[in-house]
Amino acid sequence: MKQKFYVLLGDVIQSRQIDNRDDFQKIIEETCKNINTMYAEGIYADFKILKGIDEIGGVLSSMSNIYKIITKILDDIYPNTIRFALVFDYIDTALETRNVTKMDGVAFHKASEMIRELKMSKLMFDMSVEDEMLDMAITGQINLIFLFKKNWSATQYNIVREYEKTNKQSEVAKKLRITQQAVSKNLKRSMWKEIKTVEEKINFLLQGYPQQVNANGDDLLNK
Repeated sequence: MKQKFYVLLGDVIQSRQIDNRDDFQKIIEETCKNINTMYAEGIYADFKILKGIDEIGGVLSSMSNIYKIITKILDDIYPNTIRFALVFDYIDTALETRNVTKMDGVAFHKASEMIRELKMSKLMFDMSVEDEMLDMAITGQINLIFLFKKNWSATQYNIVREYEKTNKQSEVAKKLRITQQAVSKNLKRSMWKEIKTVEEKINFLLQGYPQQVNANGDDLLNK
């Protein structure tokens, strides 16, 4: 049996330079566990480590939460990072097991090839979901956001992350033991507000995209 699903592969960037690989592996495992719980409804095969600490992967029945999944993973493993490839195509091996480590098919081959191309381009995301216009639009926006975030300092990253939890500059300043002025200044320099607006539009577009598949792999349309 073969069916089309969304395959998301992630390749850890410069994984060989990670000092404590055992600790990082535990972080990756915990991150996958959290993703599988938070977004269980749209996941067909749970996210797992595929190659040591070098690669992770999962199979989804819908791509509505794909950007949220990617950003959650990146937040959890910071300051390390991952490049991602998303493909909608056939899986023809071990589909019934719902175990991503046993599965194979065109979707996995395409995603692996895209990962190799991303390594050469220095970009962090690519997708192929049988809609060329959507592929180009989403890929371009996500890569631009990631390029902006790549230039954030550790201070800016921590400020943005804490501010997203509380939406209060005073609480961020208190927790990080800095002035509220410093919080405001770094939020502006990071272009957090502008990036957040684009991210909201990406999530809105993905959640409104009609194509999904059910547990049997049949194409469905969201109502």
